[in-house]
Amino acid sequence: MNRIYAIVTHHERPDDAAEAWRECNVCAIGWSDYGNLKKAKQALLPSDAREFLKIEKGDMVLAYAGGNRIAYVGEIENGKYLHTSRNIVGRDEDDGGFEYPNQYKVRWYYKPYDFSRYDLPLFLFNQLGKRGKTVVPIKLYRRSFAEVKQIILINARSGSLSYEVNEDMIKAGIRKYLRRHIDSFERGLKIVKSEKATSKTDRPDFIAKDKNGRAVVIECKGNAYPGDCDQLEQYRKNLAKENPRLMLIAFRMDDGCLEVAKNAGMELYECDLKFTRIT
Repeated sequence: MNRIYAIVTHHERPDDAAEAWRECNVCAIGWSDYGNLKKAKQALLPSDAREFLKIEKGDMVLAYAGGNRIAYVGEIENGKYLHTSRNIVGRDEDDGGFEYPNQYKVRWYYKPYDFSRYDLPLFLFNQLGKRGKTVVPIKLYRRSFAEVKQIILINARSGSLSYEVNEDMIKAGIRKYLRRHIDSFERGLKIVKSEKATSKTDRPDFIAKDKNGRAVVIECKGNAYPGDCDQLEQYRKNLAKENPRLMLIAFRMDDGCLEVAKNAGMELYECDLKFTRIT
């Protein structure tokens, strides 16, 4: 039966190491002084190193980057233990590497990424961030591997930790860009009002007119979730007489927004240096 492991990406450079893991498609631990862990006397190895050697094909890996942050989630590809210094993860620190030569190949998922352990249920949350532990096998508590894997994938909100502090800054940056370059975003689009109240509580970021004269309600977010689509739907009700187009623009767009938008005729744009329409 497959297992789930939380592995600390690096004790001194956790964020940089997490990116290196993803780039090299590996997870890794240090203890380079022991050489090849498979060839070392098992009784002399640290308990974390012995646990690392139990990893098998199909196991799930949580790349734990400290500070309550899980950088990436992936799956062990073939279960073959590697002792290598040929990539930046295993390379000596003197050569710019991380000196974590004990590795497994991992297929990192596109999502979830950069999420807080607070996103997870209590039985998972409490097992992460153990001081002094590098490799933590996750206890399933009578649940199946498939059940807990699905719990992680459903509950983790990509970007919930790494972007939440900058949410206002990201939104402000998008708003600033639109004020100056609204026509380049969509030809003929013109801002009519900024933060015009449609009711006592609802304030869309922009109300614009497209080239055909139709009203366009634009809401900007750092990270967009299905609830933000509900917010746009409320704007539509408040402006029902104008039958407005609805646009949601965000730096990161939760997958749940796609389902809501399909049914509601909303236009979603993910902004990463450029605007790309995704619906």
